[in-house]
Amino acid sequence: MLILASASKGRKELLQRSGIEFEIMVSNFDESKIIDKNPKSLVKKLSYKKAEAVVLRILSKGFEENPNNNVEAVLGCDSLFEFKGEIYGKPRSREEALDRWRMMSSESGKLHTGHTLIYKKKTEDSEFKGIISEVISTKVHFAKLADNEITNYIETDEPINCAGGFAIEGKGAFFIESIYGCYSNVIGLSLPWLRKALAKTKISFL
Repeated sequence: MLILASASKGRKELLQRSGIEFEIMVSNFDESKIIDKNPKSLVKKLSYKKAEAVVLRILSKGFEENPNNNVEAVLGCDSLFEFKGEIYGKPRSREEALDRWRMMSSESGKLHTGHTLIYKKKTEDSEFKGIISEVISTKVHFAKLADNEITNYIETDEPINCAGGFAIEGKGAFFIESIYGCYSNVIGLSLPWLRKALAKTKISFL
């Protein structure tokens, strides 16, 4: 069984559509413990720490939700939006989201998602010794927006819950003119990366 170490609705839906058997176990890792000014390095570290936190819970004696012998891999992900050298996580308020969108209108940025898969190597006593970790980046170009369009979008509160302040799988798609790279990565999980990573583990999840 695969464990997704994330509460992200977008990642959950992507996995459900792919047909992969999985369960969710939120890592509850304190992201403030990791400081890195490089967005790609930061999301990679965070994805690893989230996956690691769940693996440690699985290995703990008091863990009963998913017995250790049923879990074969844990997937941790983290996304950040890079815009003109600045790191944009989730907006802390509607005002911050509004300021961001006014700057992003008719501009481009990059959505970076760190992926870490920690899995059992069957040749090594079925311990979690396998690690595959990579950052996938997708360029996103936004349409030129009128101020009332931005305001109306912010009032839906969708931007408050998303890295960068937009959701390509939601209402935000209306304001995205083009993307260059992996589409599902912008939602928070690159399915092409995951397919290749799972193939390397030689474990069947379908």
